[in-house]
Amino acid sequence: MRRPTRRDVLYAGAAGLLGLAGCQGDGETTTATTATTTTTASPTTAATTTDPDAQREAAVRFVTLLADGAFEDAHGMLSASVREQLSVAGLRSAWEQTTAVDGAFVGVAGVERTTSQGYDVLVVRAQFEAGVVAVQVTFDAADIVGLYFVPVAGEYTPPEYADESAFAEREVALDSPACSLGATITVPNGGADAGVVLVHGSGPHDRDETIGPNKPFKDLAWGLASRSVAVLRYEKRTYACGVAADDLDFEALVVADALTALSRLRAETDVSRTAVVGHSLGAYAAPRIAARDGDADAFLLAAPSRPLYELIPDQVAYLAELDGTVTDAEREQLTATRETANRLEAGDYAGGGFSWSADFWRAVADYAPVETASGLDADVYALQGGRDYQVSATADFPAWRDALPEERARLYDDLNHLFMAGEGPPNPGEYFAESHVAASVVADLAGWLGGKDGTRERLKSDV
Repeated sequence: MRRPTRRDVLYAGAAGLLGLAGCQGDGETTTATTATTTTTASPTTAATTTDPDAQREAAVRFVTLLADGAFEDAHGMLSASVREQLSVAGLRSAWEQTTAVDGAFVGVAGVERTTSQGYDVLVVRAQFEAGVVAVQVTFDAADIVGLYFVPVAGEYTPPEYADESAFAEREVALDSPACSLGATITVPNGGADAGVVLVHGSGPHDRDETIGPNKPFKDLAWGLASRSVAVLRYEKRTYACGVAADDLDFEALVVADALTALSRLRAETDVSRTAVVGHSLGAYAAPRIAARDGDADAFLLAAPSRPLYELIPDQVAYLAELDGTVTDAEREQLTATRETANRLEAGDYAGGGFSWSADFWRAVADYAPVETASGLDADVYALQGGRDYQVSATADFPAWRDALPEERARLYDDLNHLFMAGEGPPNPGEYFAESHVAASVVADLAGWLGGKDGTRERLKSDV
């Protein structure tokens, strides 16, 4: 089964939508695509007769219902004329195709308000594990009369620290039980003593961990290879093979393919030192991957130290409160999220939770990543962004800082979850402004690995 590409999904999602003629796209930057449209009667004086807060509440509730799979309830919120033209099945198909590559729904990341042709248009940014979908909900007074779903994307440009003349890339394929995983090996032209495998965060990520116009793993691969470190990056099984995360346990979702990638890196290069560089969920798993491998060091970028079920309610609450207004729909989502977390904390894994399977939760029930890392006969480093609202610099990073020597736990005050710089309260919108992994992070990794910018430090031998 071929995994739908971003272009496939964008076309299918857009073409299955209903909207007002000429109004989609206003107030929102989108990729180039054309939506099938219908027209409606002339608008009423919505701006003067409708409470903007009520429209906002309705828009957020509508998106939350879609994300929860309550398609009949969401369909019932549409105006009568739109319901006649768009069936429940059509609404479901459009939503599922548009969000097919983005993973589990996290929450509403913001709501923007604009007008078009006399209609009120509320653009709801729905954040998923691996992307954001802009849902343009058009109102005629209190009625929802238009929809437009747009995945947020953009163009990638290399970071300044990447020297494309310093390395070469070649494509390989990794074996996995579900399908063959596409991968890229980036090798310095003069060879490398050290090589790393990049392991993704949660969500169905491609080999570059693409989010909007940003490709953090491509930044790392090109930046490290420019500094004499070989890199292998691969497509996650849930991206390449069309399998759902809730069909996999922890081993199949994260660990097994990383171990295969480490073996392939050694077979394809002459490196004498290998390491796993995990991000987010991949960082959480990195100590286990290193322990299972037996010969790899571990670099942890934004690694949770708490049980995973504690992080999700924190993320949902942060997003709900970000704009200073918590709607009833957001409160309901937060309540449901906390109830799921409480159930998992009590050891009730029936049905899984947060898009992970019961087997996944059973596998991590007794997994203590900090203790596992502390027991490794390997180099371990923890890196954390100070502006990260997904993995906390105050609730997660201190455990790593206390467990590792001071020089092996580094906090970057101005960096977010993607290790990209920003200012002010962190928000998911900044993931979709073009940026790059900070040069300081790449330089630190290269230095620790013994690349061009520094001599290798050894956790085992010099402390």
